[in-house]
Amino acid sequence: MRRLLIKKNPVFFLFLLITTSSLTILIFSLLRLPESPPIIITGKLRADLSDELGFFGNTMVEMLPEDLVFTAFVPSEKAFNRDLGMTKPNNTRKSKSLEDEENTYAVVSRILGFAVVPYRVEEVDVGKDETASYESLSGFTLKIWRKSRNGGGLVVNGVETEKMGLKRGKIMVHIMDGVIMDSDFAQSVASSDTTPQDEDEPKP
Repeated sequence: MRRLLIKKNPVFFLFLLITTSSLTILIFSLLRLPESPPIIITGKLRADLSDELGFFGNTMVEMLPEDLVFTAFVPSEKAFNRDLGMTKPNNTRKSKSLEDEENTYAVVSRILGFAVVPYRVEEVDVGKDETASYESLSGFTLKIWRKSRNGGGLVVNGVETEKMGLKRGKIMVHIMDGVIMDSDFAQSVASSDTTPQDEDEPKP
């Protein structure tokens, strides 16, 4: 009698088939739930990389899309402070927070243009006693060669690597003991560090 009902009522048969398929998919989905922990690991890696890069380095790398290949020669936090006079913003200075944020973004964007290439560059990509040339995002030429001392590494336009091979998505990050920039920008940084004395300052 049931066979006759199914044959005479194809709609009922289709409903039964869809229900069975849905239940099967649901069961398999529940069985696959234990495979989710890698998401937590990824978050931990991101936090660790942020600690390695420091405030300005992390700001710089976050400007790049993670799904495209880049190599970023990121100045260390010490280099940002020493060579550019940049210090991590103080949250207590709310009156200048917006201005500081805009200035920081502008400077870091310029450094990104000089110090990022749209290729993957590792130590093995540079031959011994050879100098490789890469064009940065801003068209600035980077001359890269291997360090001959202190355990290896790379030298980029005279600036040595401190730590190599950090990754965020498809982005390769090398932390540098200095800031890669062209002569014009270096001159503008040097001139901004020279502040004239206030004319109204009382003479001793």
